[in-house]
Amino acid sequence: MEVTFMKKYTNVLVGIDGSEQSEMAFNKAVTITTQNDATLSLLSVINGERFPNTSTVGYGFIDRSVYDTSVSEMKKKLATYKQTAMDAGVKDVNIDVKIGNAKVELGSDYPRDNDIDLIVVGATGLNFIGRMLVGSTAAYVIKEAPCDVIVVKTDEDNKPVDLQKTTYPEI
Repeated sequence: MEVTFMKKYTNVLVGIDGSEQSEMAFNKAVTITTQNDATLSLLSVINGERFPNTSTVGYGFIDRSVYDTSVSEMKKKLATYKQTAMDAGVKDVNIDVKIGNAKVELGSDYPRDNDIDLIVVGATGLNFIGRMLVGSTAAYVIKEAPCDVIVVKTDEDNKPVDLQKTTYPEI
């Protein structure tokens, strides 16, 4: 009987939003990436949804320059993550900050545009009210991704984590 092994992952994407859950996802993604000798892409998405403006048509996109400070700060944070990954043995790390909808960027646009074959995300990130209003990013990514998805709910030793303590504070 011939045993066929799974193909190695070559392009791993991890979503970084500053939560402890995304840090856990990053740590697992680094391990997976080094085991597969893959490229690691770190993506942070700054919410760039439609905001009210003074236009007679009601809603419109605000001037993207209002995001410059946030983008700059997140790029600095991602550079730190990149160095951590490289110190752990990852040879190729890409960082990117997008303005838009995190669900769409993580779940479809970025993976399709960058030949991603594995996405690693934290189980949560938003507080309860945020999840009720916009839904779960992880659930959307699982549903829409064109590749495998790992949703991280355990620590580096695969021990269960109290998700309530690792999410943003409740409002």
